[in-house]
Amino acid sequence: MITSSVTLLLAGAAYVAYDLVTFRQAMARDLLTLAEIIGTNSTAALAFDDPKAGAVTLASLRAEQHIVSACLYAKTQTLFAAYHRGQTRSDGPADGECRGSGPDHLAVSRPILFDGEVIGTISIESDLQAFYSRLTRYASIGVVVMLASSAVGWLLSIQLQRVISGPMLHLVTTARTVSDRMDYSVRAVKHTEDEVGLLIDSFNEMLTQIEKRDAALTALSHNLDELYRLSTAMQEPLSLGEHLARVLEAARHVVTVDRFYIWAVAPGGDRLSALAGAGFSASEWKDFEGTEIPLREAGAMYKAYQEGVPLVFNETNPLPPELRLRPPYSTLSAIRTTRFIVIPLIARGRPVGVFTADNKRSRQPILSHTVELLQIFASHAAVAIENARLFREIDDKSRQLETASKHKSQFLANMSHELRTPLNAILGYTELVLDAIYGNVPEKIRGVMERVQTSGRHLLGLINDVLDLSKIEAGQLTLVLNDYSLDEIVKAVFTTAEPLAAEKKLAIKVSLAPGLPRGRGDDRRITQVLLNLVGNAIKFTDAGEIAIEARASESTFFVSVSDMGPGIAEAEQQRIFEEFQQADSSSTRKKGGTGLGLTIARRIVELHGGHLWVKSSPGKGSTFWFTLPIRVDSTVGAA
Repeated sequence: MITSSVTLLLAGAAYVAYDLVTFRQAMARDLLTLAEIIGTNSTAALAFDDPKAGAVTLASLRAEQHIVSACLYAKTQTLFAAYHRGQTRSDGPADGECRGSGPDHLAVSRPILFDGEVIGTISIESDLQAFYSRLTRYASIGVVVMLASSAVGWLLSIQLQRVISGPMLHLVTTARTVSDRMDYSVRAVKHTEDEVGLLIDSFNEMLTQIEKRDAALTALSHNLDELYRLSTAMQEPLSLGEHLARVLEAARHVVTVDRFYIWAVAPGGDRLSALAGAGFSASEWKDFEGTEIPLREAGAMYKAYQEGVPLVFNETNPLPPELRLRPPYSTLSAIRTTRFIVIPLIARGRPVGVFTADNKRSRQPILSHTVELLQIFASHAAVAIENARLFREIDDKSRQLETASKHKSQFLANMSHELRTPLNAILGYTELVLDAIYGNVPEKIRGVMERVQTSGRHLLGLINDVLDLSKIEAGQLTLVLNDYSLDEIVKAVFTTAEPLAAEKKLAIKVSLAPGLPRGRGDDRRITQVLLNLVGNAIKFTDAGEIAIEARASESTFFVSVSDMGPGIAEAEQQRIFEEFQQADSSSTRKKGGTGLGLTIARRIVELHGGHLWVKSSPGKGSTFWFTLPIRVDSTVGAA
C-alpha cells in the first residue's frame, strides 16, 4: 500500500509539476507575444522620440489585469515610458523602473527593431496570481485523491497480501540473490499454478536464457579481445612471417583446432608456398616448412583457391579422391589428412593463397561457427600477404624511379652544358659581327643576324631553365647569400622588361613602399624570379598595363606582379606551378615557353623560406604574389 501511495503521489506530483511548468511557460510566451505587439506599436514613438505616445501605447495594458508594470527603454537603455497597474494617466512623465522577475512576478524583455536596427527595449511584468490559484486547486485535489486511494489500497492489501505478496517477496529475494552472486543457475520455487506461478516459470526461463547468453557473450568478448589485439598488431611494422605468426597465435586462442597452416601464391603465380604454421610437432614442421606445391597439383587447396569459397571435409562430406594430393606431396606427413578445412585468402578481390586447418590429432569435428571465425583470421592473413607484396612492388618501383630520375637529371645537366657551350659561341660571334668587328654589315644581313641573336638568347634561357630544373631535382641548387636592395632589384627588372613591354605598347607601373630595408638573400635568384613573373605578365597581356608592387611588413618582403591578361581558372592555379605545365597546354596554344619558369621561381622562393602563389579569375587578369624573409641566414630545406 505504501508503494502504491508513493507511486500515486509521485505520478500526481509529476503531472502537477509538468502542468504548472507548462502553464508558466505559456504565461511567458503570452507575455513575449504581448511585448512584441506593444514593441511594434511603440516603434513610431521611439523613432520620433515621443514619450507621450509611448506612454499611451503602454496604457493599453490596463485591459490585462495581471500586468503589473511595463517599461519602454530607449536605445541608450534609459527609461523612455512606463506603465504601472493602478496608474490613472497615460501622459505623465516616465518614472518607476520595472523590477524584473521575482518569486511572485514574471517579467520578460525583448528588443524593438526598426529596419533591422535595435531602437529600444520593452519590459513587461506580470503577477502570478493565476499560477498560484492553479497550484492551490491542484493541492486540494491531490489531498482528497491521496486519502481516498490510501483507504482503498489498505482494504485491498489486506485481502491480497497472502495470495500475492508472499510469492512475490520470494521472487524478489531470488532476483537479489542472482544479482548479488551473478549466479544465473539459481531458480525460484513455484508453489501455485495461478498467474503468480506462471510468472515464476517465466522468471526461471528468463534466467535460463540469460545463463546461455552470458556464456555466449563471455566467449564473444574473449574472441573480440583477441581480434582487437590482432588488428592492433597488424598495424605494427613487422615482417610478413611475424604478422602471420600473430594471426595463427590469435586463431589458436579463439578456436579449438589442432593445427593451422598458411600457403601463399609464389611470385610466379603457379605455386603455393608454405609460409607459416601452428600446432605442428617438430618433425611435422620440418617436413612442412618451405614446402612448395604446383597450384594445379594442390588438390582441394587449388579448388578453394579457384572458386573463392571455403571447403570443409569431414565424416559427412569426405574428401573426393580427385582432390587428394598425389606423390610426392602426399607423402608429407605434416599435411596428410582427409578431415580438414580450406579457406581461400582473398585480398582486394583477388586470391593470394589459402588458409588450412585440421583436427588430425584430436579427430574432433570442425563446427560451422569455427569456419566463420577462421574466415576472419584468413582475411587478416590475406591482408598481410597482399601488403607484403605491395611493399615489395613499391620498393622495386621506387628504386627504378629513383634510378630513372637520376639518369634524367644527369642527362638534362649534360645536355644543357653541351648545348650551352656552342650556343654561347654562336651568340658571341653574332655579337662581334653586329658590332662590326669584322667589317661593316649590310642591313639585310644585320636583320638576319639580329634574329639569330634573339633566337639564340631565347634558346639559352630555355637551356638555363632546364639546367636549373636538373639542379633542383639533384638537390644541387644552392643560394649565394649577400645583402641586397629590393628597390634596386625591382628597378633593374623594370629596366630590362620595359623594352619588351614597349614592343607590345604596354605600360609598366612600379609601386615601391618608401624606406624599404636592405635584405639578405641571393639577389641574382630573386631577380630571376621577379623577371620571370614580369616576363610572363608581358607575354600573356595584349593590352593594358603591368603593375609591380613591393612593400615590407615586420620581417617579410611582399612582392606582387599584376597583369591584364586572360586570367587563370581556379582548377589550373596549382597545376601551372608543376613542371612543363601552362594554363594553356594544348598543341594550338598561342604563347610559347617550356612551362619551367614558375616551377623554378617557386622553388627559389621556398629556398629563401618564402611562398609564391597566384590570385586570378578568367577574364580579370592575374596577380602573382611572393614573400621573402628580409633576412635569410641559411637555405631552407634542400632543393
